[in-house]
Amino acid sequence: MAALLTVPAARLASLARALAADARRMRCRLAFLLLSPPHFARALSRLRAMPLHAKAALLGRALLRSLILLVPALCPDEHINHHLFLPHPDLDAALLLLAMCDSYSPSAAASPSGPVDWRAVIVDDVVANALSVSGLGATPWAALGPHVDAAAKARRFADVVSGNDDGRVNGTTAKDGEACCGASLAGSVRLLSLPSAVSADGGAPCAICREEMGGGGVCALRPCGHRFHWRCARRWLARRNTCPCCRAELPARDAADEARRLWRAVERTAARGR
Repeated sequence: MAALLTVPAARLASLARALAADARRMRCRLAFLLLSPPHFARALSRLRAMPLHAKAALLGRALLRSLILLVPALCPDEHINHHLFLPHPDLDAALLLLAMCDSYSPSAAASPSGPVDWRAVIVDDVVANALSVSGLGATPWAALGPHVDAAAKARRFADVVSGNDDGRVNGTTAKDGEACCGASLAGSVRLLSLPSAVSADGGAPCAICREEMGGGGVCALRPCGHRFHWRCARRWLARRNTCPCCRAELPARDAADEARRLWRAVERTAARGR
């Protein structure tokens, strides 16, 4: 990943330590699920109860997690206070789903011996990975590699979910950060980008309608903080998910949309470092 070449050595070492610590926590949580049949059964039941689109959304958020952890080091200016981090019940189901994907074998699934014993299959895969060269390694890449791989999968998954590989959204090409189909991108980000009302900034005009902002009905977009009339911002975000002033892309609630947004930020960082 070219953007990693732009990260200073000190920050890269800090990033590797943080990712290694996170990987240990995730391994410990997965080990807990595997060693506790009741908790494993609960997580598996939660997965099986999900419809296919919910499983796809959960997988997208699980893969996006690695990209979210990498972005602060790759793009220091990018605001990360992320709403797409997984809460505990979803995290257990996501860890189990990722482990099932990693350990899946078509030959085992096609076996006539009955239902797949997922717990045994995952245990065998986890033990094999733990005893591999990469699993035993203590180099920075041993910590960075799995997260970089998952971040790349998040991008590919986002492309597959949207049904294409060329940045088109629902059949319509979107410009960098601008939603041509406002209901899909901007509609999902609307409430997240409009925090509670704040006082106007010395009567400065609203950048959308160019009228002065009074004492009420004013909001600020995150992360840039530019202020507008609440009604103007809502109309703007019905068509676009960018700030009218600085054109900063706003966080999306959908994992696929957010993966594309963060990848564009990473690609801009890599391009500047060339």
